[in-house]
Amino acid sequence: MQIQPTAAQSRLLEPLISPPRLAPFLSAAGTPTAAMELYLWNVRLSAAFGEVIALAEVILRNAMAEQLAAAYGATWYARAELFDDRTMNGFKTTWRNITLPADPATRKTVQKTLQAVPAGKIVAESTFGCWVNLLDKGGTRGDGPYRKNVDYDSTLWRKALHKAFPNSGGKRTTVFTTVSHVRSLRNRTAHHEPLISGVPLPGQADSRGRTRRLTLPEAHTNVLRLVEYIDKDVATWLGQTSRVPELLRARP
Repeated sequence: MQIQPTAAQSRLLEPLISPPRLAPFLSAAGTPTAAMELYLWNVRLSAAFGEVIALAEVILRNAMAEQLAAAYGATWYARAELFDDRTMNGFKTTWRNITLPADPATRKTVQKTLQAVPAGKIVAESTFGCWVNLLDKGGTRGDGPYRKNVDYDSTLWRKALHKAFPNSGGKRTTVFTTVSHVRSLRNRTAHHEPLISGVPLPGQADSRGRTRRLTLPEAHTNVLRLVEYIDKDVATWLGQTSRVPELLRARP
């Protein structure tokens, strides 16, 4: 069932959503009634994108974690020598935020150790950005005279992660570009931002100096492409069942 307010209900809804949030939709649609219709379409589209992104993200995390564990052991995320500071800070934050249940026998909180914390919790609770960072080229570790460059191409990618993406052509930069686009889309939909003008790509500009944007069909293709890098059959199925194309055709 879709949210379809009456005219009276729309008038009640407008101030609760707020004029600033509705402003882009009013500019695009021209009238308050049309703006509300466009806004609700945006809500439905975000939800549809969220479905395919949710599946793509879990598939991505599990594929990467499987190969990292095969190459570096079950507790690969604790191998500080593998990562730059940005990545390690991400895993440290994940570790701090993990809570373990109390021991039923003693009613005391179980001590948080590498043995006690299932690897799956690290995989599930690390941010999407942390997984994207693992596909970047790598940064630095340490400060001052101890500062060292970390090359993810020669370690994480060549020794492990390229196996997670058998249909990508074997280039880390190809996968990183696609997953970065998916992250931009994910962040936009998760924060209920307007999609009506496409998906802005932070730090990228066109020839006129404007923020580069993905069209909505391009954004959808990027999600499917990311899954295809891992499994072509699943990507085909996801493309056939996604609600996004239908909603794009139904834009008010």
